[in-house]
Amino acid sequence: MTCFGIIASFSGPDPLVEAVRRLRQAGYRRMDAFSPFPVEGLAEALGMAPTRLPYIVLAGALLGAGATYGLILYSVLADYPINAGGRGLHSWPAFIVLAFEGGILGAALAAFLGMLAANGLPQYYHPAFNSTLLSAEAGGNFCILIEAGDPAFDREKTTSLLRRMGAREVAEVDP
Repeated sequence: MTCFGIIASFSGPDPLVEAVRRLRQAGYRRMDAFSPFPVEGLAEALGMAPTRLPYIVLAGALLGAGATYGLILYSVLADYPINAGGRGLHSWPAFIVLAFEGGILGAALAAFLGMLAANGLPQYYHPAFNSTLLSAEAGGNFCILIEAGDPAFDREKTTSLLRRMGAREVAEVDP
């Protein structure tokens, strides 16, 4: 029978990070870690690339502010020009507030959509969540999942390596 990978539970955040570092040194690359709270240094240990989300949010903010300013400018110059109080049609100080709000809206939408895209969401199914180690009854476990698609993956060797690293429990994950 094929398996999706092997999942191992550890006693806390420090053993989890140390196990991930040792697995990376052993040549494993296709793995993920699960914890009940953010763990300092875990992303670096997993070899995750820095996020591009701040640049996406900046682009969304600039696009939102520019689009809002352009819409206001179009409406006062071309669509519905009104000369109020002898001021010019392009009264930019009044437009800045709305352009700022448009920038905030654009940044929020870009952050939400960029986060979904970066995390591969919505993902309605992942085999790891069939494991009893990640169930709600198991509580806050600190787990490592090594996928079977990893070039260094060997069922017996990987299981024994995880046990030598101090895993409390090791189980196979069905697809």
